[in-house]
Amino acid sequence: MSATFSIHVHADGSKKAYEIFGQEHLGKQTPLVLVNGMSMLRGDWLKLSDALSQYRPVALNWKKVAICGYSMGGAITQQLLFLPFHPSNPAALPFEVSHVFLTATLCEPQQDTSFAKRFQSIPPPPEGRKRTFEEKREVARPTTAATFDPNWIAENPDRFNWWLDRMATGGRPVRTILMQARALGRFDFTEFQAKVPKDTKILVIHGKLDEVLPYSASRVILERMPSAKDVEVGDKPGQIPSLDFGHQWFEYFDIEVWRNVFEVFLSEPPAQSSGLARL
Repeated sequence: MSATFSIHVHADGSKKAYEIFGQEHLGKQTPLVLVNGMSMLRGDWLKLSDALSQYRPVALNWKKVAICGYSMGGAITQQLLFLPFHPSNPAALPFEVSHVFLTATLCEPQQDTSFAKRFQSIPPPPEGRKRTFEEKREVARPTTAATFDPNWIAENPDRFNWWLDRMATGGRPVRTILMQARALGRFDFTEFQAKVPKDTKILVIHGKLDEVLPYSASRVILERMPSAKDVEVGDKPGQIPSLDFGHQWFEYFDIEVWRNVFEVFLSEPPAQSSGLARL
């Protein structure tokens, strides 16, 4: 990840930072847009974005893109897909969406809000001083551990410590995270999901060990979105060894397994008449 990034200023004054990986592939491969989840920073899935950018640009602001929505980013991705079908203010998308990955995400509010409540229970820092780096790591430990499973943590202590270090470096204000959690409890996509054209290619990735969003949430996506399909389990390129992984799915298995999942799915012919894409 470079030290430089671009800023896009929205009409309401809000700002979005983004970085383009794999620029050497521009004009040759369909760009893949990675949409972050709640509490996430752009460097958190550097392991995945680096692997993907070896073969295609990972970018914003292009006329034809594939989108990967992770966790809360999956809800954002769905909202984007549903814009043309909004009952009072429909909006055509200014780009074509060829493929969609909905990963460790949801399509309706969840009854179990225990993960978000972990952020609410974070105690304030000691009066009169800031937390030390080690204190920040320990504060982050419960929420970070929930994104994996106990066996993964036991088998990957160095990588788990890397995550604790990242979580302790700042840039993740609890107030903002709680606002994101509240927004996730208020959306309603019910009337839109069936309107997504059947030729829109959607791949669902969700582990059975996910403690943040239950595996059952992915089953609802498959029920409500006609063109969605599960990632396959097997030993061929494009398949994964098992569904035994947690919320941070891209930290499980060799990263080449996930790169192949993306490349095999993205090599499938894109939708020809999805109705989502063009102005």
